[in-house]
Amino acid sequence: MARRTERPRSGWQNQAMTSTRPGALASRSPGSAPIAAGRSLTPVEMAQAAVMASLSAALAIVSVVVPFAGGLSLLVTVPMGLLGYRYRLRVLLAAAFAAATVSFLIAGISGFMVVLNCAYVGGLTGIIKRRGRGTPTVIAVSVVAGFLNGLMVIGALLVLVRLRTLTFEAMTANVDGVVTAMSKFEPFRQGAQDARAVFGLALQYWPVLLMAYSIFTIMVVSLVGWWALSRVLDRLRGIPDVHKLTTLTESDPVAPVPVRLVDARFRYPGADNDALRPLTLTVEVGEHLAVTGANGSGKTTLMLLLAGRRPTSGTIQRPGAVGLGRLGGTAVVMQHPETQVLGSRVADDVVWGMPPGTHPDIERLLDEVGLSGMADRDTGGLSGGELQRLAVAAALARRPALLIADEITSMVDQRGREALLGVLSGLTERHRMALVQITHYDNEARIADRTLALSASADNMVMVEQAAPPAPGADRPGTGRTAVLELRGVGHIYAHDTPWANTALRDVSFTVNAGDGVLIHGGNGSGKSTLAWIMAGLTTPTTGSCLVGGRPAHECVGEVAVAFQAARLQLLRSRVDQEIASAAGFPASDTRRVAAALAAVGLDGSMARRRVDQLSGGQMRRVVIAGLLARRPKALILDEPLAGLDADSQRGLLRLLTDLRRDTGLTIVVISHDFAGLEELCPRTLHLDRGVLS
Repeated sequence: MARRTERPRSGWQNQAMTSTRPGALASRSPGSAPIAAGRSLTPVEMAQAAVMASLSAALAIVSVVVPFAGGLSLLVTVPMGLLGYRYRLRVLLAAAFAAATVSFLIAGISGFMVVLNCAYVGGLTGIIKRRGRGTPTVIAVSVVAGFLNGLMVIGALLVLVRLRTLTFEAMTANVDGVVTAMSKFEPFRQGAQDARAVFGLALQYWPVLLMAYSIFTIMVVSLVGWWALSRVLDRLRGIPDVHKLTTLTESDPVAPVPVRLVDARFRYPGADNDALRPLTLTVEVGEHLAVTGANGSGKTTLMLLLAGRRPTSGTIQRPGAVGLGRLGGTAVVMQHPETQVLGSRVADDVVWGMPPGTHPDIERLLDEVGLSGMADRDTGGLSGGELQRLAVAAALARRPALLIADEITSMVDQRGREALLGVLSGLTERHRMALVQITHYDNEARIADRTLALSASADNMVMVEQAAPPAPGADRPGTGRTAVLELRGVGHIYAHDTPWANTALRDVSFTVNAGDGVLIHGGNGSGKSTLAWIMAGLTTPTTGSCLVGGRPAHECVGEVAVAFQAARLQLLRSRVDQEIASAAGFPASDTRRVAAALAAVGLDGSMARRRVDQLSGGQMRRVVIAGLLARRPKALILDEPLAGLDADSQRGLLRLLTDLRRDTGLTIVVISHDFAGLEELCPRTLHLDRGVLS
């Protein structure tokens, strides 16, 4: 098929589809929780329940087993609250059951009760918060819960006579001991006798006393949990995930392709401009379509529409249901493979969430993506490229009619990129499917049958080129400059002294002086991110030392700022000014400092009131850097700063960082798979290979 480039324009015509259904799929509003109406748990719900159950069980076990760690049990309410807030009740129940079972097997009845109590508190808060209710509802529900709990306890004691007798005898013995001790002192003698009489009377009416105690304690616990967790959930409400994929309730047979968009336009709630301008497009079975464009041109939004979201205007026509994640439906592979790999073994991950009775040929799928013989491998030991290919294998196991690959090579090294391109090339010939590939790289777009350019003009369509890695430079400390970072024999082993020990770094030594620009590169799994965390003081090395200005890095956290790979995950506030102020430690009302921080990264002060979810990828990275620079760090570490950015955004960011380093003397350390344009910013290069510096 001949390759051609298409630009979106209203009225673009193509052959008519034999079966159309305008607006066939309804999507929930972006701020609402993805709550499915079906009976069984969806793969997404299963994944969320599994992750939160694991976290809850771990916290509960530690709180019971470790001395003086009981306070950690309160943290179990957080994951349970998040499940109650975002998902339906059966997801919460599944997570609570799994966590309680694991906790009981390891920590006994104490661990079981911790999970059970926290599931109640967290679930109550999350569900009531999701439904928009308040404190009166919490009080009413807690009274009912306390009453039911009291009935259960009273019923149990009525049936278990020996247990009741033993309990009351123990309580009586304690009271008698206190009364005897108090009777030795004349001023307390009468009070002690009165206390004994009151206790005896209470035992006669023990069901009433027990019921009142149950209602009171559960009400107090519920209110405290509500007041504490509400703040956490309020913050989550202020950060709507407008880009999330939502599993919809669909009754039609699964048939996502061919799909036709007719003047489809989309604008996110609260936004001033369209995220995707009117677009007419058809994707046929057997077609490999590459979607390119600058950051903010609508590539991710187009992915969401193809995956089932309803457009703001226009129509989407397809023969049947989208079937997101279902057999024969739509599968999506994202940029960050670690967010999609859920199984502990490679083979387990391939079949994760698939319907019972489905038996895909795991070995054949793994062989197709270049992971032959790795079915029994631990997913935690895979490189970034291997994780991404595993995600592709898991998608293919569902025999999708439509596969969407959203910049799946942006977070992997050159070797991983080549392997992934080999998998994608010819995929539509081996499988009866349509492939939509979103990319910034010119060599990736060339392997497609055709290319759709979403940018408004050709000026924004300069594709990202790949360059050869620079030669490692010698570690030259420099003269007359102060050492900012000193690493001396740094080594790090994850899960040290356990059967799962994994060495990430070995005997790494180098010095970074004030004003230096250093590039650290290496393949996936070479230890680059671990090194960044150690330099920022977020991880203490197993061996050796990392010094910041002569002090251990972990004792001066914040003096070395680090910008992580995924800028969106580092933005925790709803607005730009709030994010910058929070990162720098000053109030958002200080508009002068906010404007100065934005100006330092080349952004206009008017963006201070913009919502974070309305920013492009390049703007998000600049906002992160603005907040970090406002703290006046001694050094700035950038972990994969160019990943997912178009050519213009890359050049703009590199120009900004180069100017900052030259004009302010800022010390910059860049960790990157991409090398084009970094020569001026980072004249010095260090190479990591399997944790060893070369």
